Amino acid sequence: MVTPIKIKRIKLGIKQKDLAFAVGITPQYMMHIENGKAKNPSINVMKKLADALNSSVQELFFEMEAATSNQSSKDSESNVNQD
Repeated sequence: MVTPIKIKRIKLGIKQKDLAFAVGITPQYMMHIENGKAKNPSINVMKKLADALNSSVQELFFEMEAATSNQSSKDSESNVNQD
Protein backbone atom coordinates (compact mmCIF):
# COMPACT_ATOMS: atom_id res chain seq x y z
CA MET A 1 0.00 0.00 0.00
CA VAL A 2 1.42 3.37 -1.00
CA THR A 3 0.47 6.09 1.46
CA PRO A 4 0.07 9.82 0.83
CA ILE A 5 3.11 10.39 3.03
CA LYS A 6 5.33 8.31 0.79
CA ILE A 7 3.93 9.87 -2.39
CA LYS A 8 4.49 13.38 -1.06
CA ARG A 9 8.01 12.56 0.17
CA ILE A 10 9.02 11.12 -3.19
CA LYS A 11 7.52 14.07 -5.09
CA LEU A 12 9.60 16.42 -2.94
CA GLY A 13 12.74 14.32 -3.50
CA ILE A 14 13.31 13.66 0.19
CA LYS A 15 14.97 10.44 1.31
CA GLN A 16 13.09 8.42 3.90
CA LYS A 17 15.93 8.51 6.43
CA ASP A 18 16.36 12.28 5.99
CA LEU A 19 12.67 12.85 6.68
CA ALA A 20 12.85 10.58 9.72
CA PHE A 21 15.77 12.49 11.18
CA ALA A 22 14.13 15.86 10.44
CA VAL A 23 11.03 14.74 12.33
CA GLY A 24 12.97 13.11 15.17
CA ILE A 25 12.01 9.48 14.64
CA THR A 26 13.96 6.43 13.55
CA PRO A 27 14.12 5.43 9.90
CA GLN A 28 12.49 2.14 10.88
CA TYR A 29 9.52 3.93 12.44
CA MET A 30 9.29 6.15 9.36
CA MET A 31 9.16 3.01 7.21
CA HIS A 32 6.33 1.61 9.37
CA ILE A 33 4.37 4.86 9.09
CA GLU A 34 4.76 4.90 5.30
CA ASN A 35 3.76 1.25 4.99
CA GLY A 36 0.69 1.69 7.19
CA LYS A 37 2.06 -0.62 9.89
CA ALA A 38 2.30 2.14 12.52
CA LYS A 39 -1.36 2.65 13.30
CA ASN A 40 -1.20 5.42 15.90
CA PRO A 41 1.64 7.91 15.44
CA SER A 42 1.42 10.73 17.97
CA ILE A 43 -0.17 14.01 16.96
CA ASN A 44 3.25 15.59 17.45
CA VAL A 45 4.82 13.23 14.89
CA MET A 46 1.91 13.77 12.50
CA LYS A 47 2.30 17.56 12.75
CA LYS A 48 6.07 17.39 12.23
CA LEU A 49 5.64 15.18 9.17
CA ALA A 50 2.99 17.50 7.75
CA ASP A 51 5.26 20.52 8.29
CA ALA A 52 8.27 18.78 6.76
CA LEU A 53 6.20 17.78 3.71
CA ASN A 54 4.47 21.16 3.32
CA SER A 55 1.14 19.46 3.82
CA SER A 56 -1.62 19.01 6.38
CA VAL A 57 -2.16 16.23 8.88
CA GLN A 58 -5.58 15.68 7.29
CA GLU A 59 -4.12 15.20 3.82
CA LEU A 60 -1.35 12.85 4.93
CA PHE A 61 -3.17 10.68 7.43
CA PHE A 62 -6.95 10.91 7.18
CA GLU A 63 -7.75 11.21 3.48
CA MET A 64 -6.10 7.81 3.03
CA GLU A 65 -8.40 6.32 5.70
CA ALA A 66 -11.45 7.82 4.00
CA ALA A 67 -10.38 6.42 0.63
CA THR A 68 -9.72 2.99 2.16
CA SER A 69 -13.05 3.07 3.99
CA ASN A 70 -14.91 4.06 0.82
CA GLN A 71 -13.22 1.27 -1.13
CA SER A 72 -14.15 -1.28 1.56
CA SER A 73 -17.77 -0.13 1.37
CA LYS A 74 -17.77 -0.46 -2.41
CA ASP A 75 -16.23 -3.94 -2.17
CA SER A 76 -18.90 -4.99 0.33
CA GLU A 77 -21.67 -3.62 -1.85
CA SER A 78 -20.38 -5.44 -4.90
CA ASN A 79 -20.26 -8.70 -2.94
CA VAL A 80 -23.87 -8.20 -1.85
CA ASN A 81 -24.95 -7.44 -5.41
CA GLN A 82 -23.34 -10.67 -6.65
CA ASP A 83 -25.46 -12.85 -4.35
